[in-house]
Amino acid sequence: MRKLELPRNVSLAVWLVLVPALLFGLGLWQAERAAETLAQSKELSEGLTTTLAQVRKIAETEPGAMLTFQGDAGAKSLSAMVAVPQVAAALERAEEDLEISSIRRPLPWGTIGGAILAFASGILGLATATVSGLRARRSQEQLVRSFGRLRIILPFILAALVIGFCIGIVCAAVFEAISMGLWADFSSGSAKLFALALMLAGLALYSAFLGLRGLKDVFALFAPQPMDIFGRRVQEADAPGLFRFVRDLADRQQAVRPDTVVVGLTQGFFVTESELRLWPENEVVAGRTLYLPTPYLDLLDEPEVAAVIGHELAHFSGKDTLYSQRFTPIYAGLWRSLTALQRGDGGSFVLYPAALLGFHALEQFDHAVNHWSRIREFDADRSGARSSSVVGAASALIRTGLIAPALNHVFGLAAERTLSADNSEPASDLVAETSDLVRANGWSDPVSLLEDRQPHPTDTHPPTIQRIQAMGLTADERLLGIATRAPKPAGLTFAFELFSDWKALCRQLSGDYLNHLRDLRSARRQTLEALAAAAPGETVVYDNVKPMIWTMAIVAAIFAGFGLMVTVFAAEIGFAHDYFARALVSGIAAAGVVMCGLYALYLHRSAAQPLMILTPAELRAWMLDRPVAWTDIDAHKVFASNRFALRLLLAPSASLPAKKWRALHSKIDRKQRIVTIGAMGIRGMKAAEFSALVERYHNAAHALKELSKFS
Repeated sequence: MRKLELPRNVSLAVWLVLVPALLFGLGLWQAERAAETLAQSKELSEGLTTTLAQVRKIAETEPGAMLTFQGDAGAKSLSAMVAVPQVAAALERAEEDLEISSIRRPLPWGTIGGAILAFASGILGLATATVSGLRARRSQEQLVRSFGRLRIILPFILAALVIGFCIGIVCAAVFEAISMGLWADFSSGSAKLFALALMLAGLALYSAFLGLRGLKDVFALFAPQPMDIFGRRVQEADAPGLFRFVRDLADRQQAVRPDTVVVGLTQGFFVTESELRLWPENEVVAGRTLYLPTPYLDLLDEPEVAAVIGHELAHFSGKDTLYSQRFTPIYAGLWRSLTALQRGDGGSFVLYPAALLGFHALEQFDHAVNHWSRIREFDADRSGARSSSVVGAASALIRTGLIAPALNHVFGLAAERTLSADNSEPASDLVAETSDLVRANGWSDPVSLLEDRQPHPTDTHPPTIQRIQAMGLTADERLLGIATRAPKPAGLTFAFELFSDWKALCRQLSGDYLNHLRDLRSARRQTLEALAAAAPGETVVYDNVKPMIWTMAIVAAIFAGFGLMVTVFAAEIGFAHDYFARALVSGIAAAGVVMCGLYALYLHRSAAQPLMILTPAELRAWMLDRPVAWTDIDAHKVFASNRFALRLLLAPSASLPAKKWRALHSKIDRKQRIVTIGAMGIRGMKAAEFSALVERYHNAAHALKELSKFS
């Protein structure tokens, strides 16, 4: 059954308006009941106190005097001596009710207060998010300022929302649990309801505890984390030409120079002021960082490199610096934190409204973020074009898009080589392999890539075709011809002029990448070996027919008792002279006993036959004409609601087995490729235990299959 998902705006209205309103109404109703019950308890206690004093006085002088008491059940007459202990007991119960009423009297105000706090914080959060989002669309500077204010206010709003729901729900649940102690007819059924109410109150308290524990995540929403990048920091001694080139570009653009230059194999060109964690050396760098992908440097000429780096340096100037430093990392961190908050360690009932409001607040900035990001990229493109030429900038946009498919192909080949051998292969140069691939095979079709967006770890870019058009050019044959020209011969590319030892750097970065692949492969192999070792050798399971045999015995006893009653007590039940009816009923009862006995005997004998045999390679079941290999099974599930069943979803390439005619509770769905093995249960195992056993066999077989690729 599909899960009903309400639209975001409807969910906001339900959780931030309707639920607090219902909680508020419940609190008012509880307050009215509490006040009424307290007043009745006081009146009853005072009345019984007066009555007890009067009855005792009469009992001292005339113990046998008959007194008439008016109650809910009507008038009742008792002697004064007998009435004293009964009135005293009634007074004791009334005083207990008064005490309970006094204890529960303030709880509705907690429900009302929690509802008001949740409603007020929800409305305040919606208003704050809406106003901040509207202001953020005015300018990029206003975007940063509005988000800065939101980052201060939002954690407190979300905390108030969580606390409000916690207080309201817990007080309401505890009030109802205590209220059951006031029931006069506290029977066994009432006791069960009282226990249920206590369980609900306990659940509410536990959810509140989890929600309050989750508040630490609310107040840590904006803690940015370093971004992980595979690459190495480059010193000026390693790349004097590059540093000189970057300084000249920065001076021409009057832009701020980067503090750190990082080179790598993956990602595209980008700059950031967020912290980066560089792998494999686990080095954290801060400040203004310029990242350069070496495969791109090797395939671009000087005007194109100037345009791309000029574009990136433009982000270090003016408002982009503020945006990059104060907004982007915190904005990304907020998405991660809200996602973690939504999971909420199981306390989703009280945390869900806060997460919902947090996502809504963030979405109010999405339009403004995309709008100003688009403008920033267009401005940076124009700045990059001024550092080189408009044609060079446009050619660089197209050419960088064409490099990605070639690089991915080389990465795929490198992964296959790494997976095909356990020993480390000789040092490779993946940068040179990418350039050689393009020299040998040419470029892919550029037209199909014009709608793509340039890769970036934090920002989104407009499509390439729009960026070219914004510079006043069209992607005609002339521009496409320039962008798809053949690369320069090896050793003569512009990258060799920028670095002291370009080849050594490329081999080092390639070695880092391949070592990372080997580490991933080793970790994957260890995981697969653990899965393969988790399955036992061979397990034989039997149908759990014992409960059904006992059921048949009980039914047979009922038949036998009914037949015996008709035979022995025929006169008492009116069958003494109706021989036909007596014989018919006795025959039916005897037939019932025989049929139950025969079915129980059949079950007993069939239980000796294994239901299924699980081996590391396959599953064998008596109702199937052939085994089913674990590697032919895509998924499985165990059902134990109405009747026990193991359902197997077979892969499209697997052949379906046939079902034996005696297996009435098993079936083969050839259209959906589902094999259902029915049974009464698994002897000695619960459904969850059997499901875990099947999972171990299934995982082990697939792990062994994948491990064979490592050899």
